[in-house]
Amino acid sequence: MAAESPRLAVIGAGIAGLTAARLWQDRGLSVRLFDKGRNIGGRCATRRRDELAFDHGAPAIAATDGDFRWAMRRWMMGAALQRWLGSMQGFPEGLRLFTGTPDMNAIPVRLGAGLDIAQRVEVARIEREPDGGWHLHDADGTALGRFDAVLLTCPPAQAQRLLQPGLNAGWVEPGWFDRPVQMRAVWTVMAAFESRVASAHDAMALDGEPLEFALRNSSKPERTGGPESWVLHAAPDITEQFLEHPKEAVVDDFLAALAYHLDTSLPRVIFARAHRWLYARAEATDTPNPDGTATTEPSLFDPETGLGLAGDWLSPPASPFLGVQSAWLSGRHMGQRLRAWARSR
Repeated sequence: MAAESPRLAVIGAGIAGLTAARLWQDRGLSVRLFDKGRNIGGRCATRRRDELAFDHGAPAIAATDGDFRWAMRRWMMGAALQRWLGSMQGFPEGLRLFTGTPDMNAIPVRLGAGLDIAQRVEVARIEREPDGGWHLHDADGTALGRFDAVLLTCPPAQAQRLLQPGLNAGWVEPGWFDRPVQMRAVWTVMAAFESRVASAHDAMALDGEPLEFALRNSSKPERTGGPESWVLHAAPDITEQFLEHPKEAVVDDFLAALAYHLDTSLPRVIFARAHRWLYARAEATDTPNPDGTATTEPSLFDPETGLGLAGDWLSPPASPFLGVQSAWLSGRHMGQRLRAWARSR
């Protein structure tokens, strides 16, 4: 009698989790994803309000990896991605930026098509069975199912909390979370205006005091026809100094900073909201691992327990615009490892 195919749980339906789950399911294997958000995609996100839409997470995508460029071509052929040909100021020469169409969330929607995804479900506890399997539970103690392998793609602080019993018991490798990386917070402001903002540029890289990027969202492909809209990103340093700043004050400060940079008054604001991303950006640090090395392996997996970690934080991107690439590469690496593990069982 043939052995039953292993079942995989993925915690987090961002780019890394979706990519790994897609590779697993494409081999005919069973997978279920759990995400506590209202939409999949993590920071590859779009906020909507009536006729307005703002890409308030990852602002755009760049690529340095050949395999990721191939994936981007597939997204372009599927009408989920286009090159952003807006006027850029302050960016590295030769940087080519792409954006999801009709919004950034189109990319995770394409990756997640046909996958079993439980949204607005937060996994609060992972329990190990004597036979090596895993039971997942939500915050109310409701059982979410039994799985042979569990992949965590949530931010490292959240993954560590879920795996703390395993760290205490010794069946989770302690070095998994001793990485030369830190997760940084970022404030963003979404603003729409009655008329066009007097800027010759659609995307500006600034000095980070407080704005790091100012982006005319309405200039992106397939965004025409709606009101003039901008997304403003603070630098992590200034964000973390004012982490508990009231959202209304963040909006006022960011709009004043944009007007100051452009040296002009802004049109009448018809909508403005602030959003705080606590785990917006993975940044490499100078702190080495305990063995003195800096690990760049894009995913971690223990074939004995069936536990794995994936996400951009395992191989931090050199630029905020390479975050989607890092997450995709991590998810692909993990998906390949999981498929090899399933074949060996």
